[in-house]
Amino acid sequence: MRLLRSAPWLATLFCLLAATATRAALPPVESFGTTPIIDNVTLSLDGRFIASSYAGDKVSIVILDRNTKKLTQRVDFDQNLKLRGMNFVNDHVLIAQFSITYTQRGSTEDKAEIGAVFAIDVRDGSSRQLLEAKTNSRIYPSSGGFLSRKGAAPDEILMSALLLENASAGSSPDEASNSVLSVNPLTGKWRVIEKGSRTTNGWLIDTEGRIVGRTEFNRKEQRRTIRIKDGDDYRIIYEHTDPDFGTIGLSADGQSVLALGARGGDRIRLWSIPFSGGGPQPLYQDPEYDVEGVVRDIYDRRLLGVSVGGLEQRVHWLDSAAEARVKALEASLPGRRIQIAGYTRDQKLVLAYAVSRNNPGVYYLIDFSTNRAEVVGQEYPQLAKVALGKVSNITYPARDGYKVPAYLTLPAGKDQSAKDLPLVVLPHGGPRARDSGVGFDWWSQFVASRGYAVLQPQFRGSTGFGQKHELAGYRQWGQLMQHDVTDGVKYLIESGMVNPDRVCIVGASYGGYAALAGAAFTPDLYRCSVSVAGVSDLVEMLRWVEDRGGIEDPAVRFWRRHIGKTSDPDVAAFSPARAADKVTATVMMMHGVDDTVVPYVQTEYMETAMRRAKTPHEVVKLKSEDHWLSRSPSRIEMLSQLDRFLDQHIGSQYKVSVEEQVAQN
Repeated sequence: MRLLRSAPWLATLFCLLAATATRAALPPVESFGTTPIIDNVTLSLDGRFIASSYAGDKVSIVILDRNTKKLTQRVDFDQNLKLRGMNFVNDHVLIAQFSITYTQRGSTEDKAEIGAVFAIDVRDGSSRQLLEAKTNSRIYPSSGGFLSRKGAAPDEILMSALLLENASAGSSPDEASNSVLSVNPLTGKWRVIEKGSRTTNGWLIDTEGRIVGRTEFNRKEQRRTIRIKDGDDYRIIYEHTDPDFGTIGLSADGQSVLALGARGGDRIRLWSIPFSGGGPQPLYQDPEYDVEGVVRDIYDRRLLGVSVGGLEQRVHWLDSAAEARVKALEASLPGRRIQIAGYTRDQKLVLAYAVSRNNPGVYYLIDFSTNRAEVVGQEYPQLAKVALGKVSNITYPARDGYKVPAYLTLPAGKDQSAKDLPLVVLPHGGPRARDSGVGFDWWSQFVASRGYAVLQPQFRGSTGFGQKHELAGYRQWGQLMQHDVTDGVKYLIESGMVNPDRVCIVGASYGGYAALAGAAFTPDLYRCSVSVAGVSDLVEMLRWVEDRGGIEDPAVRFWRRHIGKTSDPDVAAFSPARAADKVTATVMMMHGVDDTVVPYVQTEYMETAMRRAKTPHEVVKLKSEDHWLSRSPSRIEMLSQLDRFLDQHIGSQYKVSVEEQVAQN
């Protein structure tokens, strides 16, 4: 397969950025901190149009018309919107899903991340927000969601929304029912197709846009129900109270529901729940790791493969033709993993995404009728000529003998025989999450570009490595999960790779908690600590979640399972803000003021405690930023501050300070 030159429609957008990256000895912070230049790339069903987000000075979506080989449209949106995904629903209509941070002011200030769905006619660039509450008084604000590209009429799509029985009744979601609407995406007009009950929380739609069933959640009883349409009624085929067992859609034949969950087993499996009854039946179980997702045909929903956990995060293929196609592309692009981002109805044109932990993502358009491919665009063109760190999969022994999986990124030109390197340990967020074994990690690669080794432990509590691995981390904040991080650092120190005097712990969200906990509970191990949007007081975090949703809220139950109750002694004992007097390392905290997951006050708790303890610290307030660092300016600010801080404490300035101390003695 022959790869052609970059398509000119994107090359002109980022040629300047690519040129600036090679001038300096170190790649500039902006090379890593700028959000991907192109992202969410998608292909129209007939293959004529390609759409992509564009990371410029505005929130923009750009459109390429392949017939003219020109960039024909650039659609700009409100700067407060954050694009979360988009797909074509027919040959010329694009559906884009955004989120925005909404502040509701009352007796106290409360913020929430809410959604907005837009339709774009790529032929003329016109756009329209769908099911907007301001012009649809019966629709509860920001409740619209996309269901199916096929609606009740040829030019319509299906969406769900919370529909108020009476607009005058107010805007409480308790007064609304989850309903299916058929929407004309170009005019915005809609009509009700089916009303759900007050407990309906989802719909099952077949490939022709027909309603087959619905899912329900009884908040008080925490009961989840799957109902299948039976004439004018719905009959129950399965009920359960397992919060970790979730449906993922209909089977291709439309006769069963697919679901993921462990159901008391050793690993998360793929299940089928037949309409005929009998409960969940196992479809696939990996012998070692969790099933993390599925690969399905975008048109007929055939099950093509199963995504499996572990460090490699491989795909177990169930369809030989789909496997052969991906393997052929991977053979043409060695060292990269291929993900199919879209294809035409006849499957002759395929949009492929090639990426690895060592290589930023590149989108290719492949014409299988001619076996030719062309580059659509690169996510980080400014890094194209930058030597990046090599990522290795490793395991290391914890203090109890357990083998902890991890990713180790070394600076360019270094291998595992390297000695006396400075180390940044970068625990992931969640903690019920994991680092990617497939995707490019801009944060860890930035740190490695500055000469630091980077350790990313998949500590117990992480997902993807089996239920024993995940469940071992429950209610172990500051304890077993933290020990696994600590033991990884000690392993690299004992191997001689890492200088024990030049170690810093850095993380975001739960990783931010781990950074603060590392400074508080293992003060002799770290020279510095950096928390981004981290939890500092577990008791107050639990209270905040309870105050927002009430004790019946699934989020409250989730955090009680994972952290504990406010009355548990360990919850207070392992809160870093309540142990600030133990901290000896210098701590830096960065936090977005619009964070709706971990409120900014969590950083204020730690700041107050450290001030009282007279412990050196810095605080960086990230303006107009959310929990995920969704915007380029905040990422660049965060990395710039991190770069300075690391250099001061374990980088070049550390070397100078040590030499000065020796000279003075």
